[in-house]
Amino acid sequence: MSPINADRRGRFLRNHDPMDADKRTWRAWGIVVLFILTSTAPAWGQNRGVVSFPQTGKTVKHGLTMTVETNWVENSGYRPIWVTVNTSNGMPTKADRVLTVELSGSDQWYWRNRQTISAVVELPQGATTVTAEVPAPSTALWYQIEVTTYEDGTQLKDLSTSSSGPVAITDGRYSASESFPAIVVIDSDAPNRVRRLAWYNEQVRLILDKKRKSPIPDLRVLINETGTSARGSVSSLVGGGQTGLEVMNALWSLGRIDILNPNEMPQQWINLTSVDLAFVSLSDLRGMKANQPEQFAALTKWTRCGGNLVVSDLGVEEKSFSADRSELSRLLGMPPAGASDNWLEQSPFARRSGVEQLRTRGYYGNNYVGSYVGEDGTFRVGTDPKGSIPPIEIKMRTWQMGLVVAIEGSPFPGDAQQWKDLLDRMGSDRWMWFQRNGLSQLRENQHYWQFMIPGVGQAPVTSFQFLISLFVVVIGPVNYFLLRSAGRLNWIIVTVPAGAAMVTMALVGFALFSDGFGVKLRTRGITLLDQRSGDAVTWSRQAYYAGLAPSSGFTFPRSAAVFEINQQPSDRGQDHVLVISDKAQHLKRGYFRSRVTHQMLVVQPSKTELKLAITEQGDALVVENLLGVDVSMVVITGKDDEHLYTAQDLKAGETRTLTLSTPKTAGEFRRRLSDFDLQLPIGFDQYAYNASNRSRNQYYYQQIPEESIAVSHATSRLERELNESMRSGSLAAPHTYEALVERSPWTPVGVPRFRSEMSVEVIRGKW
Repeated sequence: MSPINADRRGRFLRNHDPMDADKRTWRAWGIVVLFILTSTAPAWGQNRGVVSFPQTGKTVKHGLTMTVETNWVENSGYRPIWVTVNTSNGMPTKADRVLTVELSGSDQWYWRNRQTISAVVELPQGATTVTAEVPAPSTALWYQIEVTTYEDGTQLKDLSTSSSGPVAITDGRYSASESFPAIVVIDSDAPNRVRRLAWYNEQVRLILDKKRKSPIPDLRVLINETGTSARGSVSSLVGGGQTGLEVMNALWSLGRIDILNPNEMPQQWINLTSVDLAFVSLSDLRGMKANQPEQFAALTKWTRCGGNLVVSDLGVEEKSFSADRSELSRLLGMPPAGASDNWLEQSPFARRSGVEQLRTRGYYGNNYVGSYVGEDGTFRVGTDPKGSIPPIEIKMRTWQMGLVVAIEGSPFPGDAQQWKDLLDRMGSDRWMWFQRNGLSQLRENQHYWQFMIPGVGQAPVTSFQFLISLFVVVIGPVNYFLLRSAGRLNWIIVTVPAGAAMVTMALVGFALFSDGFGVKLRTRGITLLDQRSGDAVTWSRQAYYAGLAPSSGFTFPRSAAVFEINQQPSDRGQDHVLVISDKAQHLKRGYFRSRVTHQMLVVQPSKTELKLAITEQGDALVVENLLGVDVSMVVITGKDDEHLYTAQDLKAGETRTLTLSTPKTAGEFRRRLSDFDLQLPIGFDQYAYNASNRSRNQYYYQQIPEESIAVSHATSRLERELNESMRSGSLAAPHTYEALVERSPWTPVGVPRFRSEMSVEVIRGKW
């Protein structure tokens, strides 16, 4: 028996009368149940992702201590790293202490996918502690971390990892996947991470004493039905108990799910981009808005930018399910429901092939067995002999790029059919990370070749053929006859190599100057703008090319999520350096290389006053372009779909009166947008390229469940929304418009100077 169980047993015996026979019987059964509860899940202590400084064997030299916490769900996207600095004596600091902390993470192959993130942590005068939330883009699964801390340019060795190398922050057993959903459950009854073990033991005591039930929802079936663990069957981790409380003691082993108190949620929305599903009750969402406004704001921004927020426990109090949905919309700040964005049974165009598709592919480590919770509360594998539980009422509604799901009552613990139905109705292209974003950080992105900048990086074959043919003629017969007529035929041994050298340099120079030395940029994006609230969300795919890359790299706003798109994960290079400041992300070293096309997906939420000012005057519209950019073409729907208006070449600041148009005229918008369709470069053979690269190393090959499902840009929220513009040709929703521009004013660009090539973006607005 573990020391924890022995201590519980001792306290349990001391609290009861040994002469009471009934109590002795109850006590004996309690000990048995307690042993089962506490022994079925390994007690990791929930601190495996925390590194403390000074490390063991070192002493405090500069009056400070520091902890670096990396605990988070395992997935691609940004993840938060919390750096906490304290005064070692607990007394307020006498002056500002400004530290530069460099976090260098890598996977288990130390030499590959190294990434360094530099951030400033300031402990202000008079303070004893400060915590900084550092966003870390997960371009690889971190296995180990090195920490180097500086103050005034001097390294603080007591606050840095030792010379022996990095510190392991995981046990090396990953749930590597971009398909099974990474889940965060937000619950105000959940303890903070540092108290989980003590809290768990206290809750077990209260349950045994019949004083309360488990305060957290029973997640066992959800965990089993939405993924697998790298450690083996879920039943071996959370089975055996009767409350579901065991999950709290096995979270570290599960990897892709976490239960967090609202005050431990990130305060920056980009740190939620590694989450696929977020569960929260309506009452906890109310409390979060009142008590944790920064975390609440981050959660709503993440939802608008493409996240999936599942809100439960609607219709359980005095209000009906419908009334609570209306309250939920107001609570989040969603616009009033209308015909085009009402609460529906399922997400529009949902792809229903989901978890079952993953589990039929036979990937390494797939040991799924169905599960249910028996009448006695035990977690069991197999099929419930009593059949499926009654279905729960589910409604969902899109909110800009994201999805809000409302559930009547509690969905926990649920059964296999319930969770499958929920995921199917949401659509796998929303909760699978690689499908939602249309890219992978672990596997090959073959669509990389379909978004090149036209004409750059390609050998000028025709020009080279002409110049080489001209060289052969001049250096051969022309050179010979000229030297012979001049009586200097012996000079041919000098003129031929000299001419060859000159032509070679000319060809190299021609290739360099044809691509140029400046930065060329291609963008393809969409912005969803609600002019009534001023909320905008931009998704933009960007390609950069420079004959001579600027040493400054890329700079994006701190509030923008930036995901690299590499043709192969191993092509991203080594020793990337990302510098985080208060307002910017500086992708410095290793991100921008000369004569290489760099692609990325950039997602940015904005609050704006830019708009198309539209006024109805009978059957006419007066439109003023206050977007700040020229509009190639705009299609506007008035009070109904019969009031359709179009305008072309609407300059920034221009005002124009529009009359009724026809659907045929509006169809020109679709034709113009189709001119920018993605396609392979001329002469590029995708099949030949794939055949020649079959033997290349692939990251986590044959260890991820989605290995046989190709990564496609077509599944991304960006392409889904652009396809909606292509499909409709004209707008059906009243008081909406679509504007075709070269670049949205809300699209962040990583370089200050560039030349735009083949760029197109759509602004879809509500007025």
